[in-house]
Order: sequence, then C-alpha cells, then structure tokens
Amino acid sequence: MIKRLLLLLFVLPVIANSCTTSRTLTNSTDGDTTCLSNRFLFLLVDHIEGRIIFGGNILGDGSDDDAEVGSITLEPLPASVDVDSREGYVQVNSGFGDSDSTMHDTITITLSEDDRFFEVTTSTNGNLSLTTPFYRNFLFKTSSITAFYEGGPVQMKDANKDKGFFYSGENLLRVYSLGAEGGDVSDTIPSRALNAGVDIMFEEEASKSIIISGSSNLDDEEYLSGFKTVLIGDLPSGKMDVWGAELDASASTSTSTSTSTSSFKLGATNRDLPSLSIPQDWSPSSLPLVDLQSYLTGIYASPVGCLCTHVNQVEEGQTLGQIATTIARPDRGYSNTYNYFDPDNYISTSAILLSMEPYLQAEVKKVLMRNGDMMNTTTGQLPHHFEGANPVYQALSGEIQTGPNVFWVMSCFNYAKTSGDLDWLKSYMPTLRTATNFLYDLFQEDADFKLASVPGSLMVDVFLRSNYTSDTNAMLVGFFREFADAEEATGNSTGAEDLRDLADDISEALMAHLWDTADDDHFITQLNPDGTTRDFVDYDSNLMATAHQVTNAEQAKKVLARVDSGQCRKGVTFVSEVWYGEDDTTGGNTGDSWCAMGRHAWFDSLSRKLYDTYENFEALILDPLQTHLTESTFMHERLSCDGTQQQNRTAMYFEYPSVTAMITMKIKYGLEPGLTDFKVHPFYSSSPVFRWQAENILVDFSPAEVTLSLARGLHAEDTAETTISLTKLLADSDFSVKNNCENEVQEVQSDSTGSLEFDTTMGLKCEVTIKAMA
Repeated sequence: MIKRLLLLLFVLPVIANSCTTSRTLTNSTDGDTTCLSNRFLFLLVDHIEGRIIFGGNILGDGSDDDAEVGSITLEPLPASVDVDSREGYVQVNSGFGDSDSTMHDTITITLSEDDRFFEVTTSTNGNLSLTTPFYRNFLFKTSSITAFYEGGPVQMKDANKDKGFFYSGENLLRVYSLGAEGGDVSDTIPSRALNAGVDIMFEEEASKSIIISGSSNLDDEEYLSGFKTVLIGDLPSGKMDVWGAELDASASTSTSTSTSTSSFKLGATNRDLPSLSIPQDWSPSSLPLVDLQSYLTGIYASPVGCLCTHVNQVEEGQTLGQIATTIARPDRGYSNTYNYFDPDNYISTSAILLSMEPYLQAEVKKVLMRNGDMMNTTTGQLPHHFEGANPVYQALSGEIQTGPNVFWVMSCFNYAKTSGDLDWLKSYMPTLRTATNFLYDLFQEDADFKLASVPGSLMVDVFLRSNYTSDTNAMLVGFFREFADAEEATGNSTGAEDLRDLADDISEALMAHLWDTADDDHFITQLNPDGTTRDFVDYDSNLMATAHQVTNAEQAKKVLARVDSGQCRKGVTFVSEVWYGEDDTTGGNTGDSWCAMGRHAWFDSLSRKLYDTYENFEALILDPLQTHLTESTFMHERLSCDGTQQQNRTAMYFEYPSVTAMITMKIKYGLEPGLTDFKVHPFYSSSPVFRWQAENILVDFSPAEVTLSLARGLHAEDTAETTISLTKLLADSDFSVKNNCENEVQEVQSDSTGSLEFDTTMGLKCEVTIKAMA
C-alpha cells in the first residue's frame, strides 16, 4: 500500500478548473470536484486525491480575470478521500494505510461572503509508520517566495538545484509568494508582472518546514515556488536554516503514533502583492488600486526581500542585522555587501518601516543597531557598508562619504516615528549624538561662514565632489532640523534650539556662497578654499535644498523649472545637467553619469509638494514610477534618459520600488507619523476622500470627517500624547474631536485653508474621530 502511495506522488493529474470567483458566496459539487467561492476567492477540491487548487481576484467585480495561484496536496497521496461541503464550508477527510496501520488527515476550510481569505484548520493523527516524513505541500505559480520565521525573514527567487531548499525547525509565521519567473540582467525577457500573489499566515505556527524555490526543484514545472510543512516525522538530517540542495529524507522516520494540528489564513489574488495585507474592507473607491498595489508591491516584493537578518544569511552560524540591495535569485546584486546607508538602505528601510508591520519594523531595528555597534566611538564615523560580516568605512569608489552618518541617523529616527518606540530612541540618543560628532568635525572653526567642508560626494559615491559642496550642506539643513526634533522629543529642548540655529546658519551660508547669482536658478556643485568653483548643475543637491526649504518659494520654483528644462526629464529623476566625465569621477567610472536615480526622485517629490502642483508631481514622477512598478513588479537599479529601465544595471533592485511606495503614502496621501506628532496632509485633491489602513495605522479621511488610529509603542496598549495636524478639511469650520481613550470631547476650528491642529492621546486602541459640527 505504501509503495503505491509513493508512486502516486509524482503523477498528480491535471484537474480541469471550472471553479471561478462568483458574485455571491457559492458552494457547488460537480462530479469529482467541489468549488467554494465568493467575489474575491475560489477553491477547487479534487475528490480523488484531495488536491486543493485556489486563486483569487482583487477587485471581485468581474472586470478582470481571476488568477489561479497555487495548490495544496498531501505527500504521500491518500488512499481514500471524502469531501463534505455546505455553504461557506468544505472539509476534506483523507485516509491512509490499511486496517493495521492507519492515518487520517482533516482539512477544514471556511469562507464568508465578503472575506478576502480562507480560514483553514487541519488535524493529522494515526499510527502509520513511514520511512519518510508526512508532508502538506503548498505549491505556487509565483516565483519569489518570502517566509517570515521567528528569527527573521528569508526570500528566494528562481533558485537552481544547489540553492533551492531551505529547511528550518523555527516557527514559521507567514509565507507569501508573488511575481513572474526571470527578469534578471542576463535574461532576454525583461522583468514583467505575473499578476498573481498568494499569502499564508499561520495562527498556530508550523515548527518544521521546507521552503522551495525554482521550477526545477518542484515535481510539477507549472509551479515556481512553494513550501512543505512536516505533519508526521522529522526534517531530514543536514544543515538547517540555509539555502542548499534537497536533503535525503529517507533516513527520517515517523513515530508510530502522532498527532499534529495547524490553523492559518489563506489568501490569493491576481496582483503581485501579499494578499493578506489587503485591508478586508478595501475597495477602489476608498483607495485606487494602483495606489494600493504601489504601496504593497513596492514594499513586499523588493525591499523586504533584501533583509538578511535570519541566521546564516550572511555568514554561517551568525545572526546579523544586515540588508542587501537586491532580493536573492539566488545571488544578490553587489554580491556579499550590505548596509549601505549612503543612502541606499535609508531608502529601503524607510519603505519597510512604512509597512507599519511590527515584525518588519523589528527586523529594521536589528539592521540599524548593527551599524551602530560598528561605529568608531572616537570619531563617530559609521561603516559605509559591510563586506560579509566585516565593516568597511570607505565607499566602493575608495572615497569617504558623509552619507552613511547622515542617513543612518535619519533611519533611526524613521524607526522611532513609525513604531512609536520612543523609549528606545531615548536610550539610543547618546549613540546618535556620537555619530553626529563626525559631521560636526566637518565645520572649520575659523571659517567666516557655516558650511561643512567634505572629502566626497553625499549620495553618488563615484562623483568627485569635495570642499564646500552643495549636496552635503543642503542635506545637513534637513538633518539638523530633524535631529532637533528628536532632542525635543526626548527632553533636551536646549540642544534642540542649538541645532535649529545651526541648520539656519548652514541655510544662510548656502544661499550666500553656493547660490548661482548669475543664473539665479540653482546651487553650484562646490566652492573651494581658494575661491574657485565647480558646477555641474546637480539635481540631487538642488532638490535637497528645496526640499529642506533653504530657498524661498520663488527661488524654489526657479530650481524646479531648471530641473524640468533638462533634456532627460523623462528619467525620474536624472543626476545632473552637466555630464560627469572620466576626469570628474573616481577611476573614470561614468556608470552613474547618464542615468536617473530613485533617491533623486524622493527629494524631487518632497520639493514638488512644497512648491509645485500635484499635476506636475503626478505627471513627472508618480505616474511613471507606478507604471513601471505595476508592469514590472521588480525593477532595475537605474532609469535611462528616456525614462525606460536600464536593462544592463542591477536587476531586482530595491530603490525605485521603495521610492514608489514612499511617495504614494507620504507625498500623495501625506501620511507622516512623527516622534510626537501625526500629520495627514494630502496632496492629490482639494477635497480628498480615502481610507488608508495597515496593521498599525488607520486613516479614514474626508473634508468633513476623519478617523485616526496609530500605534505609539511596541504594545497595543501603549499610548502617547500626540499633536495631530490635518489639512484640506472644510475651511473655517468647527469640528468635534472624540477619542475612545479620553472622556472629554474637544471642539476645534479649522482655518481659512482647511487646516487644524490639536493634541490628543494616540495608540493602537485609541480611535480618534474629527467631525464637522452642524
């Protein structure tokens, strides 16, 4: 009997799938199959082998095609299957063995009319002796698979046989998979969206699992990834928690009697995103699909996959807080180097933190503290990056950059803002102050003006910039103002005032010494001690200056006009107006001289919100990036002058997907969790109406009524006094403020622009409603 079952494992029949999503909750049986479906999901059960096929549709209105995304099977296949079904319910009972040696598996699946996920419970018990483990197999038609273990996430895409299996005894919390096969630099077919995503979240953790990547590692080549959970037996002997070849399971035997249970949510959709992160009540009228997809795909497809915080991901036997610049496939771009806060990983960690998911925020915290642990405590200099587990303090170009200190500190502030973990920030401020000493040392004590004199470029390490540069100094204006806010939030108001004065002094010196008075529309590249200058009309430094309000409004608009007049405006956003040639770059490396960068697009977006129209921001930045992301899912490192992706640059890179998520949430919708405040300043309409929801944030917005909830600490019960700032409300109107965490009702008034500000208690369990009074 056992031999027959094992042979059946490799001859799963193709089931004709007549099951689709339906406008109402539907349960039907047709011959040897049962279909359970609603508007968003479908599931087909084969009565012969107990195979379950599932898929979904994000809109649920019949306007686009369903995606069949995966299947669930038992290994070995059962000898008998019995299916019980009724409205919203299917139970599959599978039997194994004979009268002397039996085992039963029960999987129960429920679905409500408007649910975006199946609720699944399983139970396996019996006394069947096997020479190999008893598995439940989850197979996906999607290529990139990410698993959240208790010890950190792991991710893989398109693995070969040497790197296709990840065995672990850690508790498995969540698995999602998305995206098409291929799309690497060497591929003839560019990256493209598959429009399929699957997501499984365990409510009762699986403690023995095998993650699988690559069609060549699966028995059915229509599947590209998947995983197994061990129901009875043990994992094979061999290295655990490392991507490698398939292990021999023949030496692993089950116990004579055993029982295992599990419960999980199962989601599926026809877009490349983790479906369980779609809010249960989401609809396109509450948030356009392109914005939801840009947020979720932008975060979960690329930057999350760059995290290497699980044991063995960097060095065997070590658990390190490190993050790469690409996902694993199985190699990574910039191979075996990590934690570039120059500002690469400032961008990727910013996006991950905006997931508002505590699990991921905790992983980012590990990355931040890894760099802090390697800081030179005498000078305050931070590593530029890591090679393997070893810190390196110079850029790849060999230059010393100011970026790592600036952007690492700001990343720490971002963690505190999004998590609400002010206790950690207070305890970590001494470390952050030490890191800032490296920047203080850049100022000449006997200089007549307050500008930092630097040895290299801030954000583009191969560009030769030095002395009094506009890039570092423009960034330091925003940096010291943000550091002042952190000092204020942690009780050092005197230090905060000093830092704001310093920022103002740098801003004034920038205008006095680096503003091009002849053209009167941009900052020059650098001023040298002998009074000579260099000028490439750098877009990064000019956009940082306008983003940090170094200029007045009239001057800022001139800067934006100069940027927009460049020949490569379709590249979002290009590096400079003047070419950096071989003599202007380290070692003659002109690789970044003719391209656009996501980091530039971020400061471009901040500037547009301050000084430009939403229509220009949308046309020049948001629409092109959202189109790239939704059509490609995974993106290359740089864009060309014409706005296309540079196919010869690093594939599966974090930067543009991260920036797309960031500008969607923070610029278009204006959602800005702060250290002690929460801003909701929408950009996209004079009368915006939207609902934004993730695990630790809720904003339900209209001009007449707003509902807010925001985590202000690591625990659901944590609260903090928070200043709420809202714009685009009804102008000159009275509003009531009700908070279920406070007894009194406040009355506040919006000004002539529809803005208002007030203080209240915020926390995950506090729901604040601001409503226009009759």
